Amino acid sequence: MSSSKNRFVIGSGLLILLVVIGVGAWSLIDVLPGRKNFSMTDQADAVGSTQLSIDSANAGVSLSPSKDSEVHVSASGKYTDSTPKVSLTKSGGTVSVSESCSSDCEVQLTVSLPAKLAVKVSSGDSWTTAQGLAGSLDIATRSGAIDLTDSSGPLTLNSTNGQIKVAGATSDTFSATATDGEVRAAFRTPPTTANVKTNNGGIDLTLPNSDYYIQADSANSTPQIGLPVDRNAKHTVMVKSNNGGINIHR
Repeated sequence: MSSSKNRFVIGSGLLILLVVIGVGAWSLIDVLPGRKNFSMTDQADAVGSTQLSIDSANAGVSLSPSKDSEVHVSASGKYTDSTPKVSLTKSGGTVSVSESCSSDCEVQLTVSLPAKLAVKVSSGDSWTTAQGLAGSLDIATRSGAIDLTDSSGPLTLNSTNGQIKVAGATSDTFSATATDGEVRAAFRTPPTTANVKTNNGGIDLTLPNSDYYIQADSANSTPQIGLPVDRNAKHTVMVKSNNGGINIHR
């Protein structure tokens, strides 16, 4: 009987100890800094402007056409210590969006703009997407993917570490460079010029029926060309990969 009583006392003591430890742990969590929500919205008149310039340190950027003549910016995310900084300004013919935050934050920028306004994006450590824009797009990311849909303006794309993907393009000129990442692009109309280079990643181009002069060079594989090649064609496609396959087809 004494043995059972001792076990009961010991068990009760352990239970109380666990409860105390648990309460203490939750109390400690309560005093630790938590994630805070961040959001902002702003807009600027783009009448008379020739370019939208976006400088993003580590925010994802999503671009789409607006229904008016203004640039609309919406930012949302979370942070721990330093509040993210997002600004929208206009000077001369350029509307500028700037974002910066420390490594303990996550921010997404949603930007709508007049469809024909030229866009230049410089992004640090996140992705950039665009849909339905008709102006020129000059997008460079250090570490993040580029994903475009239904673009019709000239495209200049550069990713140091991330995939470049283009779908439904009707752009006349296309230039894409990826250091570590593949390039996949599909066109609804034939581009006059297409230049694609990768250092470590494959290249896949889908082109509509037309006449093309195609020059493809892969350091470690044989390019797969599924279109007739005409040296006197009006459309020129130049692709090169140092370490990746090349596939050009309808």
